[in-house]
Amino acid sequence: MKIVRETKLLLLLIMVLGLSACGDNYYSDDYLRNSDEKLCANTWVEEYTMENGDLCKHYLNFSMNYSGREMFDFYRSGETSSYKETSYNFSWNWIDASMENLEINYGGNDVIYFDNVWVREHNLSGKLDGTIVMFVDNAYYN
Repeated sequence: MKIVRETKLLLLLIMVLGLSACGDNYYSDDYLRNSDEKLCANTWVEEYTMENGDLCKHYLNFSMNYSGREMFDFYRSGETSSYKETSYNFSWNWIDASMENLEINYGGNDVIYFDNVWVREHNLSGKLDGTIVMFVDNAYYN
């Protein structure tokens, strides 16, 4: 009887250890950690409706040489062609070792901060100059 109980306990232990080992290595520390490669791998886009009813497509493109470009395309309601396009060049850098906060410098003392940055697969989110934003990889946008 004691051997049967110990065998059951051993089998239960093996099952618990076996099931806990089934998880993917996909969600490793590297998966959860931001990096230059992840940030620079895509052109990021978000879309929102402005107060006047126009649609704005906002793009961010980060380069590995710590430069970048921010673009805005404006569309009137129901139109497929933009009526105005604006773009700005910037330089950027991580401002902490955890790579969760960016400084974006447009030059001429025009600096904004991108806080609580999360770069995951095809998404980029955080607080850009005080506004919560959620960008998507442009390749997955439409």
